[in-house]
Amino acid sequence: MKEALEDMVYQFGYHVVVNNTPAISTGGLSALESAFDALGWDDPHLIDEKGNTCEVVGCMESIVSGVKWGDIYLCLCHNHSMMAYDNQERPPIKDYAIIREQMRDKATGFINDNID
Repeated sequence: MKEALEDMVYQFGYHVVVNNTPAISTGGLSALESAFDALGWDDPHLIDEKGNTCEVVGCMESIVSGVKWGDIYLCLCHNHSMMAYDNQERPPIKDYAIIREQMRDKATGFINDNID
């Protein structure tokens, strides 16, 4: 049940940045405030950068799409997605995204996280 509530909060909560750290907030909505209370979270609740923010170095915007940009698949914010679609030069990418993509099987496209 806790996992379902967390999923709903991540989907409907307001993604914000607090002191250069991604966070999620209730935005003053009572249903989200109740969910935060049930989860024992402060408002705003700090979250991991990985998986929650654009994979371009220095960008803390929320992910809106997955896009192949050159030779790498990335989770990007709206602005960087538009740059990728326009085939603009790709800025530096966060290390964890590069490491993830190095584990991608070239034949299947799947991530191979079974490191031998």
